Amino acid sequence: MERYSAGANSPTNVRVLVVDDNDSLRYAVMRSLREAGYEVVEARNGAQALALAAELPDLITLDVNLPDISGLEVCRKLKDNEATAHIPVLQVSATFVDADSRVRGLEGGADAYLTEPANRAELVATVGALLRIKSAERFAKVQAQEAEQARQQLAELNEILEKRVAERTAELEAANNSLRELSHRLLVIQDDEHRRIARELHDGVGQLLAAIAINLSLVNMEADKLTPRGKDAVSDNTSMVQEVVRSIRTISHLLHPPLLDESGLPTALSWYVDEFGQRSGVKVGFECSPEVGRLSSELEMAIFRIVQECLGNVLRHSQSPTAYVTLDLEDGNVWLSVRDEGVGIPAERQQQLKTGSRVGVGLRGMRERVRQLDGKLQIYSSEEGTEISVMLPCRQDQVSTDAVA
Repeated sequence: MERYSAGANSPTNVRVLVVDDNDSLRYAVMRSLREAGYEVVEARNGAQALALAAELPDLITLDVNLPDISGLEVCRKLKDNEATAHIPVLQVSATFVDADSRVRGLEGGADAYLTEPANRAELVATVGALLRIKSAERFAKVQAQEAEQARQQLAELNEILEKRVAERTAELEAANNSLRELSHRLLVIQDDEHRRIARELHDGVGQLLAAIAINLSLVNMEADKLTPRGKDAVSDNTSMVQEVVRSIRTISHLLHPPLLDESGLPTALSWYVDEFGQRSGVKVGFECSPEVGRLSSELEMAIFRIVQECLGNVLRHSQSPTAYVTLDLEDGNVWLSVRDEGVGIPAERQQQLKTGSRVGVGLRGMRERVRQLDGKLQIYSSEEGTEISVMLPCRQDQVSTDAVA
């Protein structure tokens, strides 16, 4: 292992291998390096240099003209060996001092090239510079390894995070699907319950009241046998029964209008708009494109309930004396619009409706019906009024074969 630390500021414990067959030159280099604080070992030929290089000195000064192996060849072998390739080599020569020799030395792998006799200060400075370069390279290598480890750890964390996100997304999607399925079932159950209650009111309570009305008419036929007080009571009861019958019929039709099943959506909406206007005092205009015929029962029920909810909101919140309902069929889509000329929805409330932070039961029910049918619902509101716009795809399998009566 290398002993020279990337953060070292002094040559302490830094070992330099000095290779030179000239004893005086080798001694001069060793003395200069020892006085600079380096630990020095020596070799007199190429074979010794390669053997001592296996002990991994921190730097090698290498003479070019060796008795057994050329210093250039020794340098190439050191650089070709993965174990010693990192050791800085300072090529020195008293014989090969021309520019071409220096170029060959550097091209052969030497990290620097000096001619002998070398200036002591230049020698020590060059050794220090090579060691600093080595230290920087080692530090950069360590940093690169740490960066690669961090990258791998980050990749692993990202993979784990993506897996968890995918799992949570799948769980959330499953929960949303279950919630949508539950919402759909609740709406279907609600519509079925409305239909059942309407039928019971019409066939049960309505028939009983009809029987009471018949009995009262019989009593009226015998009115001359009653006291004046009895006559008045019978007359009042007849009026009250008739009013109750009308109320029950209205409630029954609002719960589930028989016209929706018998005649289709345009007829049912036309009846409902008139009835709503009479009850509420809001003047409601209704326009229906002639292209709108019979639709599937699910589509017709959804549109009818949306109109009911929208007009209810007009009455409760808009303060508008008028409302307009339009129904159109275009490019295979049913388009519904319900608008008023009221005070509009406050900006804060509009933001809540967009984010879904505070949505009433009625609007949530409308959105759920639209979502179940793969449609779109949009709300436009200003000081001039509010419009609810709904688009519902009308596929071929959603068109009823029944004609509008």
